[in-house]
Amino acid sequence: MLKTEQKQQILELRKKGYGYKSIASILQIKRDSVRNLCKSHGLVGYGQPVDNKTVEESTTIKNCLNCGKELNTEDKRGRKPKFCCETCRRTWWKNNDDKKNKRDSAWYSFKCKNCGKEFKTYGNKNRKYCSIKCSIDFRFGSTTLK
Repeated sequence: MLKTEQKQQILELRKKGYGYKSIASILQIKRDSVRNLCKSHGLVGYGQPVDNKTVEESTTIKNCLNCGKELNTEDKRGRKPKFCCETCRRTWWKNNDDKKNKRDSAWYSFKCKNCGKEFKTYGNKNRKYCSIKCSIDFRFGSTTLK
């Protein structure tokens, strides 16, 4: 458990541009403790000078990204919430698919076993059909390809 004095020193050093490892060795504490405190205050990334205005703006999202409703951030542990409810979270990600971090190596190209159409899929290298309809048609007798 970090003392209040240590926390202040960590934040000051981080704002001056020191890295997690440097701060940990200066204060003789674990690097993970430094990193966790810095993350909770929005001081993430590589060691570089940070101004206070930038830190305050980037640390908290006060309203739901989907509906704009004010978020309850009291008594929350872990990640700070971005959405007011599960429905808003799902809706936002469905409408903002381009914001997902997708690796190029996780895209796979296939030819549908039912209709013969070429299709691409993300993250599933075992797909055989381009759609649920083709899967059902192939399994239950309405195949178009012989």
